[in-house]
Amino acid sequence: MQKKHLFSLLTIFCIYIQSHAQLCEGSLGDPIVEIDFGSGSNRGSALGSAITAFTYRASGELDEGEYSIVNSSSGLKGNAWHVTTDHTGNSNGYMMVINSAVIASEGVFYTKTISGLCPNTTYEFSAWLINLLNPNAGLTDQYSPNVTFRISDTSGTILGSYSTGNINQTSLPTWLQYGLFFTSGADAEVVISILNSAPSAHPGNDIALDDISFRPCGPTIINSIDNGAATALSICQNESVNYTFQADVSSGYTAPQYQWQFSNDTGNTWTDIVGETTPNYQFSDTRSSGSFLYRLTVANGSNINSAFCRITSDNFEVEIIATPQALTGEAEQLFCTTQNPTIANIEVSATAIWYDAQIGGNILPDETSITNGVTYYAAKKTINGCESGDRFAVLANIVSPTLDINNISIVICDNLNDDEEVIDFTIYESLLTNCSDCNFNFFTSLSGAENYYEDQHMTEPTSYNWSIETPTIYARIDSADHCYQIAEIAVSLQATPIIDIPDFIGMCEDDNEITVDAGNGFDSYLWSTGETTQTINILTSNIGSYSITVTKDYATYTCSTTKDFEVILSNEAIIQNIEIEDWTDTNNSITVHLSDLSLGDYEFSLDDTNYQDNNVFTRLPMGVYTIYVRDKNGCGTITENVYILNAPKYFTPNGDGFHDTWYIKYSETEETLDIKIYDRFGKLLKTLDKNTSWDGSYNGRNMPTSDYWFVVTRADGKNYTGHFTLKR
Repeated sequence: MQKKHLFSLLTIFCIYIQSHAQLCEGSLGDPIVEIDFGSGSNRGSALGSAITAFTYRASGELDEGEYSIVNSSSGLKGNAWHVTTDHTGNSNGYMMVINSAVIASEGVFYTKTISGLCPNTTYEFSAWLINLLNPNAGLTDQYSPNVTFRISDTSGTILGSYSTGNINQTSLPTWLQYGLFFTSGADAEVVISILNSAPSAHPGNDIALDDISFRPCGPTIINSIDNGAATALSICQNESVNYTFQADVSSGYTAPQYQWQFSNDTGNTWTDIVGETTPNYQFSDTRSSGSFLYRLTVANGSNINSAFCRITSDNFEVEIIATPQALTGEAEQLFCTTQNPTIANIEVSATAIWYDAQIGGNILPDETSITNGVTYYAAKKTINGCESGDRFAVLANIVSPTLDINNISIVICDNLNDDEEVIDFTIYESLLTNCSDCNFNFFTSLSGAENYYEDQHMTEPTSYNWSIETPTIYARIDSADHCYQIAEIAVSLQATPIIDIPDFIGMCEDDNEITVDAGNGFDSYLWSTGETTQTINILTSNIGSYSITVTKDYATYTCSTTKDFEVILSNEAIIQNIEIEDWTDTNNSITVHLSDLSLGDYEFSLDDTNYQDNNVFTRLPMGVYTIYVRDKNGCGTITENVYILNAPKYFTPNGDGFHDTWYIKYSETEETLDIKIYDRFGKLLKTLDKNTSWDGSYNGRNMPTSDYWFVVTRADGKNYTGHFTLKR
């Protein structure tokens, strides 16, 4: 009756938790047996006949009824099997690979005797299996592995059994965990048998086995610290703490017993904590730094004394951070009133927590203002918030600036009148203060100077490209008294005089001299000739290069401009020839070529109003044109008429006074023009010169309406052909 009652309680924490296993859902103890077959670069050793009835294969592929201990299934059955490594994941970890066959003794392929068990205690047995047959190779698993786990006492009585059912093929190699839980009898030993119930092995029924585990199973243990969800602590060494580690154990044991343990080697070994035998543990010892694990072990009654009988909680993790070394630095530090110094300005060797006392006292925020003659105390702080045991004392002394500084205003001549100028600000340092060993830095904003912002710092103050958008520059002056002061430089621009003299001045060859005027409104003039008047006269015999410097005086400064120019000889243009491209409807052109005797700078026009520098006129229709060539220096304009010729497209010899004859308009301008007219059969009908026309008749007979052809021969020998229409 008592056994039945105990079993009913145990089923609370031992139920089916996944479709392919009947595993413990409560808490487990440390493994009594944990078999992963080891590891190695070659195949492992045979297991022996006491463990398996299959035949060991030391090399090559596996035949029916053979097994091997390998770290990869590659090469064991061609491409018929999945290529996989062991389940454990160890480097070169072994697994047992079996090419199953129907054998005697119910197909048992693995047997193991487990000793040292506690009576009437629940245990979980589990293992990982994989169906090796690869469907991607076109093979169908006609007989899938069907594995049974059986736990018996030494007399053969079955204490527990579980069957996997068919372990089906998978497209990828997939390890699955199977297992069962059972309650031990009165004996301290059990026999584990793993057998394959598949009826045949052609084809299929090929499996791998790994990670066999045998562990105590019991009630569920839920961890908490001070009733919270966290189960890990990070604590400073020697910090005063008092935490309650709580392990809530569900029902299931009739006489539960408890033992707390700790580990300082990441769980490899565990040590019982003497006297800690309740579900709760008070943690307060922070004397030693390092990483520690704590856990509660639970068993039924006196089984608590056997590691093979008790279950364990999850680990409580405790990190005790070593006390930092004390800070170092200057014991007395000097500050200046211009700094408005705060705790953050005190320099020590590492991140610090500041106090107002050597022991105890109040924490001072970084923004706390420093007081002259007061000592401040710093404890080193780690990233985890732990402090050094000793505090470093710093005496603060605050001084006032000793330098006299001046704000100045400067006016700069804007050489290009473009609201910006390259300025050397270092030349004004002596105006800001009388200090030979001061360090000057220039900034574009007051906050930049106060806080030394690099993005507002002039890296090249001797040639700074200043613009009117920054009217004030701030000079930070650091002196030997540990103070800095800020002086302002107000900058303004004054326009530079503009001299309205062209780069080239033409002098007509018929003139004896020319007057050059630099313009009025300036305070001084200095010509390259030495003259200081507003104007100078230059003789024809003295043409060449000159310069003029004008100065505008302001209250405390002057702005000057120098202009270089050249006086050149000029004259009225001489046309050498005019090149005409005509005999088109609208794309005719005129090109004017001047003689080398033309000395000036010229422009060209067809209407004496619109002038251009280009000597070519294009896209011109037929007609009469007057060419104007004007010297830009005022030495005269010449003209010449030109004609653009073309033939009429038709004529109507009907006596109405309009278009009664056909002729080349403006042909009278060419003395030797020769024109011949043909009918469409090539018969010569009429020859014209510059003064004659055709009335549309041949030998006194009017020619009919039709197209007629012409050939025009000009004085230069060029021929122009075309046709026109005679309409009646």
